[in-house]
Amino acid sequence: MDSRDRTRVVVCLDGMDPAYLAATDTPGWDAVAAEGAAGECDCVVPSLTNVNNVSIVTGSFPADHGVTGNTYYDPDRGDLVYMEDPAYVRCETRLQAFAAAGETVAALVAKDKLRRMVGRGCAVAASAEDPPAALVEAVGPPPDIYSGEASGWLLDAALHVLDDLCPDVLYVSTTDVVPHKHAPTEDRARAWVERLDEGLAALHDRGVDLVATADHGMNRKSVRVDLDAVAERAGVDATVVRLIRDRHTYHHRNLGGAAYVYSHDGSGGDWLTDVPGVEAVLPRDDAAQRFRLAPDRIGDYLVLGDPDTVFGPVEGGVRAPVDLRTHGSHHERTVPYVTTRDVELRYNVEAFAALDNP
Repeated sequence: MDSRDRTRVVVCLDGMDPAYLAATDTPGWDAVAAEGAAGECDCVVPSLTNVNNVSIVTGSFPADHGVTGNTYYDPDRGDLVYMEDPAYVRCETRLQAFAAAGETVAALVAKDKLRRMVGRGCAVAASAEDPPAALVEAVGPPPDIYSGEASGWLLDAALHVLDDLCPDVLYVSTTDVVPHKHAPTEDRARAWVERLDEGLAALHDRGVDLVATADHGMNRKSVRVDLDAVAERAGVDATVVRLIRDRHTYHHRNLGGAAYVYSHDGSGGDWLTDVPGVEAVLPRDDAAQRFRLAPDRIGDYLVLGDPDTVFGPVEGGVRAPVDLRTHGSHHERTVPYVTTRDVELRYNVEAFAALDNP
């Protein structure tokens, strides 16, 4: 079959660190790779779900699309706001462009916030959190979005949409609850990978043109550092934005390895440079250039933790132990990819571009 006649499918496997694939047999993944290619590429930093899903569906970096975290400090309001309104997306998505060109487009995602961000222009845009009645009738009620089974349900829903709608383009994004809770060699993690692999194999068996990648990796963290407490002890007037912060806290507890810091008194960022656990303090222009971020939507400084550190509140101190699997920093930027095309991806942002040409 000519690739131009095949449905183009991009699957974002949320939190699929390469270590999870290495720990489990994946015959479906391997079959796709045998047809095309597989490897590892970089995600966008901050290594977060909102940032990377929008990057994938726009085929661009935050410098262009404007989504720079799960949370944004609005200087006009002087307050933190969740970056989940589609108005924050500054450019057209690839899905919108396909639809405008007369193609039938579908998007299936885990959370409703993401449906609003990426689903514009789609003939079908649905979430596992709040699916339409017709999808529930066809596939069954979705499991709780804080379960590993929700990802499998989304891939089942993708198969139904393929068979029922025969779209030209399909985007699927799963959920990362399991890798947040379980290490790669644990039984629950292996079962999660096996279920996702079965879903990819079923998509591949439908003869689609496929790219599967991830929005970020995952690491175990053992130290929590309270940057607000550090600022207070240094006598600095600053706002700290923990970039993983969103409404869904069950799996990551709003603890991640990246933060923006807004300095309100011109004190600079020297107070951050010697904090144990802080690996990098990048001024706005340096951060924007290095990670292709929108300068007007990041802080005066981007702060990145070392491999073991997350940023968050510590009662009565600055540092405390924590036992958590999470992401956000540049240490979770390496992600896997597999595709039916014989192409190499440097970034997950290139997923749709890999399917552009016959």
